[in-house]
Amino acid sequence: MMKRIGELKAENARLKAEVERLTKAGDLLAVHYTALSKCVTPNNAKSGSINNWTSVIEWNAAKEGKQFK
Repeated sequence: MMKRIGELKAENARLKAEVERLTKAGDLLAVHYTALSKCVTPNNAKSGSINNWTSVIEWNAAKEGKQFK
């Protein structure tokens, strides 16, 4: 039983580290997405283009455990 508890704690730590790594990667993608949109699209870009901020807004909401509607 104690061995299993140790295994579960190790797995929990591994998963937390993975979530942290993926969150940092997502944050970096959002930063690059934002910077790229300022470089390559005009202010009047159509919806669905890189200038559409929905993806970044959804990402930030997801990090807080919320859903974007």
